[in-house]
Amino acid sequence: MAFKFKRFTTSETLIEIMTQKIPDIVDSVESLNSNLSPKIYRLKFKDLEPFAYIMTEDPTGSSAKLIHYCEHNEKGNQCNHLGAAAAVAVKLGLKLEKASFGVSIADIGSLPFSKENDNYTSLHSLFELLEPVEDTTSVKPSTPAPTTSRKPAVAKQKRDWKEGWVDVQDYLKFEGFSTRMITKVQAKRAAVYGSVEMRSMTVEPSKPNYPYHGVMLERAIRHILSGKDLILVGNKGSGKDTLISTISWILGLPMTVYVGNKDETKESLVGEPAFRNGETTFDPSEFSKTIEFGGIINMAEINMLVGDVTSILHSVTDENRVLASPVGAIKRHEHSVILGSMNLGEGYIGVKTLNDAFKDRFAILRLPYAMNFKSLIESKTGFNDSLGLSFLEKIKNAIDTLMREESQGTSADTLRGYIDSAHYFLNYGVTFDTKVEVIEDYLLNKIEDIDEYMAARHMIREKGWKDFPKSPEEEQYITGGI
Repeated sequence: MAFKFKRFTTSETLIEIMTQKIPDIVDSVESLNSNLSPKIYRLKFKDLEPFAYIMTEDPTGSSAKLIHYCEHNEKGNQCNHLGAAAAVAVKLGLKLEKASFGVSIADIGSLPFSKENDNYTSLHSLFELLEPVEDTTSVKPSTPAPTTSRKPAVAKQKRDWKEGWVDVQDYLKFEGFSTRMITKVQAKRAAVYGSVEMRSMTVEPSKPNYPYHGVMLERAIRHILSGKDLILVGNKGSGKDTLISTISWILGLPMTVYVGNKDETKESLVGEPAFRNGETTFDPSEFSKTIEFGGIINMAEINMLVGDVTSILHSVTDENRVLASPVGAIKRHEHSVILGSMNLGEGYIGVKTLNDAFKDRFAILRLPYAMNFKSLIESKTGFNDSLGLSFLEKIKNAIDTLMREESQGTSADTLRGYIDSAHYFLNYGVTFDTKVEVIEDYLLNKIEDIDEYMAARHMIREKGWKDFPKSPEEEQYITGGI
């Protein structure tokens, strides 16, 4: 069997979220006992019967691919297992870059390596998974037992809105929310906790390590309290995902993460037809479930969707508040919120211009950087070394100059790169070597074009840090050797 693979990328935000959800989604992770290449890891998803496999691809073992079966995957559609598998791969020190599509259960069984349990070593402790426990009871459970055994877990989904409220309230006061506004937020949170339960594939609300700061927070919440959905527009690093996570924490809304892609169809967005027990049925997507049962739908890169797909959302986001499906209209839950986001600037392939009819149903917020650069870096990282912060600001100003004067260097214009640099300084100090390392590894090396890369090095030396050393590659470039 020659498997077909597609390349895919997973955002850091989604990997961070799915890493926390691994114990809720994955039953087991094991490694095949073999010194041969490729290295093979076996995964068991809670909602799938056949195992999935992560296999290394290159001699260094850093790149990997996923082979798995699910109904969505068999039809060539995106599924929720990719994000979880990518998070597992990161914990294993790998980067998942490819996934098989159109794979059947029989194809999984034909893979040319051992499937025997004795040939695998458990990695459960690495992922905080429960080790299998042998049942010592003499009475075998009846068929309905699995359903009965899940009932206590369902009961645990009930949540208390007062838990963590003091922290939320203090944060809202710090952000300048009025007493009246805080009262409205409190009422919304209580209503959410009373009617929206956690589901297995949703992300539980929790306080971000660095919550969003800025006037757009209260503005966004006012729109949500008014019943509006939002589209957040901003440059990379402007805090779109952070704002969404902060809203989830404040209001107690579970979150479903959805990443737009150009291959999505109206049918796959809503769900997929299925055939079980001799009957045709319908499996709703996580999007549909969140519409019906409540929560936040975090639609990252919403402008990757084509107009034909976004049209299915028209009746959901207007006064009708229903989602059309093959089994009839799905009534929208009063506490379901669609929060779309889209990047601005060059370098984003496949993005579409959202049609006016779709945009007209949303409140659209254009996010600036939440505060001045140094304060923003300090608030997100805890790095407060004044000289180190000034150094990063000078580097940023140099790259800004390059973009403004020569229209180059946009790939290095990444707030996340400066945040990573600040974390690096926190761990290893601000030295000559660490300055060089953060400039190259977190900023400049994101530029692929050699001429643009060399122009950026020169501009940093001219406008940012005059002691920035010339690399051997740069010396060759200057003398015409490259």
